[in-house]
Amino acid sequence: MSLGTGSQPGSNQRNDQFAVDYTFYEHDRSDRSRISLGIGYTKVQSNTAANTEIEVYSIYPQLTLTPVSRLSRSWYFFVRALGPSYISSNSLGDRKQENNFTFQAQTGFGYANAINKDTDLLMQVSWKHFSNADMFESNDGIDIPFNLTVGLRFR
Repeated sequence: MSLGTGSQPGSNQRNDQFAVDYTFYEHDRSDRSRISLGIGYTKVQSNTAANTEIEVYSIYPQLTLTPVSRLSRSWYFFVRALGPSYISSNSLGDRKQENNFTFQAQTGFGYANAINKDTDLLMQVSWKHFSNADMFESNDGIDIPFNLTVGLRFR
């Protein structure tokens, strides 16, 4: 689960979000990289007078990279890109999308702490972005610049 907030770049709009993600597939490519697939739900609210909220349903691929050093194996960097998403409205505040189809992009870093031999506690900080990647004429991206996520990973 994550909570996020921040000013929309180039606008007076502030976006806040609540999100729940579920990773249903993970493949360790090496001891330093993992590819994952998941689904997500995000509710975004803006501080504007009109078009104040949207709901987003996403499928995402994720690449997770950990440092080479064994001393810092618990830290990681992750990126989600080109995750097809459905948005409930093509307007949020002053941001417009041509239609209800977008992509999710998210990048950040995190820390995994083993709770026991089968479970890790995950804590992440990230930037989340939704846009149609200029596939359609109107493409004002929707950004949540600061997200704090807490979750569990079962091995």
